[in-house]
Amino acid sequence: MTSEDSMADRPLVSVIVLNHNGLDFLAKCLPTVERTAYSPLEILVADNHSTDGSVEHVRKHHPNVRLLAFDHNYGYTGAYNRAVPEARGEFVALLNNDTEVDPHWLDQPVELLMREPRLAALQTKLRFLQDRRLFDYSGGSGGYLDAYGYPFVRGRVFDHLEEDRGQYDDVVPVMWASGAAFVNRRSAFLEMNGLDDDFFMHMEELDLCWRYWLMGWEIKVAPQSIVYHWAGGALPADRFRKMYLNHRNGIAVMMKNLSARSIVRRLPLRLVFDWITFFASPFRGQFKRSAAVLAAHVFVLFHLPSIWSKHRRMQRMRKVSDRELGHVIVPWSVVWRHFVLRRKTFTQLMAVS
Repeated sequence: MTSEDSMADRPLVSVIVLNHNGLDFLAKCLPTVERTAYSPLEILVADNHSTDGSVEHVRKHHPNVRLLAFDHNYGYTGAYNRAVPEARGEFVALLNNDTEVDPHWLDQPVELLMREPRLAALQTKLRFLQDRRLFDYSGGSGGYLDAYGYPFVRGRVFDHLEEDRGQYDDVVPVMWASGAAFVNRRSAFLEMNGLDDDFFMHMEELDLCWRYWLMGWEIKVAPQSIVYHWAGGALPADRFRKMYLNHRNGIAVMMKNLSARSIVRRLPLRLVFDWITFFASPFRGQFKRSAAVLAAHVFVLFHLPSIWSKHRRMQRMRKVSDRELGHVIVPWSVVWRHFVLRRKTFTQLMAVS
């Protein structure tokens, strides 16, 4: 078989870069994507009605990039839900504009997706763009969930970032893949009706991944796929809106995807943790955090009917029980193990004793 024949047998991959008024990031991201070694490849920019010259920049400097210029800011969820059906690739890589990619970042994800037909999505290894030795806050080398809905990743637990020394270079199942660099099987994404538009942004990829698992799909990490991410580039961590969406969507994703029995067992303690945050944050000068918790709980209270409707629909469809997901949703509290038992790394968290 010639190299040309081998190339012809490879599936097309669509890379969709999301952008909203992020010209400075986009101008650095796109050249690295265009240097991707994998072929065949198409690159799209899904622009959420930018007003900073981003659209003009893409048209002028990247003529081979397909531009999807939306007439409104549809958020992370709405933009990708509109862009993925437009993509032509068998696999679609959802990529934040505040990333830079290694030339061979798609090689291992494509290999794994071709080899494992029940694999819906893959997490790339995310490193911190500001210090490339460290794992990135947003995804590290794959994400997990504790019993009370708190996410944590291999390489980052809360604010503690580990240096990447190859300690998480194994291909393993993970609960969720970070939306910063998220490689999906396009057919699986469409089968799940994409991301939940009500989330707008934050926790939406966790929700999609949870639904993948409940429907019998799998998610793994591809640690040879390296992407550098400027954590908080799109929305800094100290912004009220980010805090609010994380608290709001964190509760909603539990209520949507857990069984009713698990909700009764787990949600009350999650709410207690939130209220501890509400009362403790002012003593640390974090008044916005308290306000975000309160606003999130008020939103959930007033939207219980719609959230519960989604819960009922998901529970009717699910093929996998909560118990069967025990390898990616751990039965203990990451808050307790990290802040009380002082376990800082993923390896320490997962230790039995």
